[in-house]
Amino acid sequence: MMKVKVRAFGRLAELLGSDTVFELEAGSRVQDLVSRLREGTGSFREGSLQRYEVGEPELTILLNGRNILALEKLQTPLKEGDLVVLLPPFIGG
Repeated sequence: MMKVKVRAFGRLAELLGSDTVFELEAGSRVQDLVSRLREGTGSFREGSLQRYEVGEPELTILLNGRNILALEKLQTPLKEGDLVVLLPPFIGG
């Protein structure tokens, strides 16, 4: 098992908390974490994460400060101590 920290912003922070630690199986990838977030929180079924298409402008995922689109996208491997940041679109100014 490994621990990965998830930092969420906007509406996702209201559901997950701004900083949350998740335990995942060794060898997990970003997709595994996203699946766990969708399955493990009833609120996600209400549309919060479901409505965001990962890899599209609706949700930006950073791994240790780097956009996963510049890495291996959802297949990017995770390791102990990684920081995953979830950035939904911001509206307003």
